Amino acid sequence: TESYTPYLKDLKNINLAHHSEVNVTRVGQKLGAVLGSKGIGAIVDTTDINRVLNQKGLKHSKSYQESRAVVQEAMAGNEDLTYYIDIHRDSRRKDKTTITINGQAYAKIAFVVGGKNAKYGKNLALAKELHYELEKKYPGLSDGVIVNAGSGQNGVYNQDLSEQAMLLEIGGVDNTFEEAYRTVEAFADVFSKYYWENNEAEEVNASTEENDE
Repeated sequence: TESYTPYLKDLKNINLAHHSEVNVTRVGQKLGAVLGSKGIGAIVDTTDINRVLNQKGLKHSKSYQESRAVVQEAMAGNEDLTYYIDIHRDSRRKDKTTITINGQAYAKIAFVVGGKNAKYGKNLALAKELHYELEKKYPGLSDGVIVNAGSGQNGVYNQDLSEQAMLLEIGGVDNTFEEAYRTVEAFADVFSKYYWENNEAEEVNASTEENDE
């Protein structure tokens, strides 16, 4: 439910920048559609984890516990899934999360890697590779790779489920969908090149699937 201030009227506390529909899920849907246009099949899961937490009377800190079941169900139900992308937006303000490239504003992107799980090394290597490729083609767009492994940090983010898992922070609380979508296009450009160079797979023509149970 992470949302953006341009779409939230009368918001006084950016820590409350959340919305049940106008939120970062749209960025995930955009990424799924763009990957599909590049021949990479994608399933976009839009399960409302916040609603699940409320129904179970759980705190926000249990979000990854609940989303883990969603990922595991997807893995069990589709053996073709090879990459798992968790999309968020940053809480920083616009001057820190926006960059202009060729006259157009982009929401900056960051790769967050959990350093407290057995798949850490492979996931870190993947994040670094994609960061470097973004830097070559879209200098300054990536804020780099952030490794969270310290005391009080999650350090897992369900990335222990796959050696090809990534957490992307796309833009911040003040960015617009247009800015985030440009970044999604850039990321998909780089990721699709990486994908086709590292996977023996057939292109798909089907439209992006969506799970919103």
